[in-house]
Order: sequence, then structure tokens, then C-alpha cells
Amino acid sequence: MSLYQQLDPVLIAFYRMTGIPIVDYLLGTFLLALATVVLGEFTLSWVLRLNRPHLEKLEGEISRNHDLSIQALREKDKTGFRLMNREANDAFGRYFFTMVAYSAGVLWPAPFALAWMQIRFTGVAFEFVHPLSRVLPPANYVTTFILVYILARILFKNLRRHLPYFRGVQKMLDEQAAAASRSRSRSAGAPAEAEDGFCVNSFQKP
Repeated sequence: MSLYQQLDPVLIAFYRMTGIPIVDYLLGTFLLALATVVLGEFTLSWVLRLNRPHLEKLEGEISRNHDLSIQALREKDKTGFRLMNREANDAFGRYFFTMVAYSAGVLWPAPFALAWMQIRFTGVAFEFVHPLSRVLPPANYVTTFILVYILARILFKNLRRHLPYFRGVQKMLDEQAAAASRSRSRSAGAPAEAEDGFCVNSFQKP
């Protein structure tokens, strides 16, 4: 028996709550979308906790190389400044794309939900009201899921800091956002070089 067959009795129960077809479809799709949001967010929290030492290491590299670039700047060591500033920018790039990958990873349950909906709701479509029906094709299960998923994500984002487990996750995400902001400020905080050498007075440490 496939995974979809095992999950089908559970998932289809979302669509059998009121007995009104259109209401059941919208309500069931919302609950399915909300479940994918929660599962994705839980996965993200687990990955962040597991890889926090790596992120803290990158933050330390950015801070250390930034401070070394300041020291080289004050000593008018042009080569050292360029080297340390390049290293800081490289560390920030790795940090940034790591966080982007984590954020994208939160979406991984959605394709599985859509694959199950394809089995159950292929052929189901909703006509738009006139005059939109003249220019827009009927909304199928993909369109409705995406729209409802966006609503579910907005709702969960507003509730996350009030939920028992995810309250701690929100705090961790806030700390990561603050660290990313500091890292970005450090990475972008190096002064431009004047034509005749360093422009030391133009630098302000964040």
C-alpha cells in the first residue's frame, strides 16, 4: 500500500465535515494547507536547531573578519583591508544563501499535498464570475490550493508566537533575523576607497 493510500482516509476526512460540497472542499483544502504549513514550519525549526552551531560559526566569521578589516583600515593596510573585507563578504554570502535554502525548505510538504489532491480532485474546477470568466480559465485544485495556502501561511505567521512549541521557534527566528541584519550591516559597512587611498574618516562602525 502506498503512502498516499495510507493517508487518504485521514486527508479525505477534512473534506467531509458539513455535507455541503463547496464548503467541504474549501474547508478541507484550508485544513490541508494549514497542515502543510505546520509540518513545513516544524521541519524548519528542527533544521535550524540542528544547524545552529554552523550559523553561529558563520556569524563569528563575519564579525571577526569585519573587525580585522577595521584594524587594517586604521593601520592603512590596503591589501589587508581588501582581503578581510572580501572574507567577510564571502562569509555573509554563505550565511545568506543558507538561510534562503532553509526558508525554501519550509515549502516541501506542499508538492505532496498537491499530488494527493491530483488523485482526488482532478477534473474539479470553479468558474469565475462574469466578466472574469471571459478572460480567466476555471480555477482547478492547484489554483485553489495555492490561494488557500497563502491564507493559511498568513494565519499561522500571526499565531506562531502564541503557540506553545512555536513560541520558542519564533524567538529563535527573531534572533536569526537580528543576526542576519547585523551581519548584513557589517558586510555593507566598509567605506569606499578615496582616489588617493583610504578614506578613514568616512567609516562608521555599526
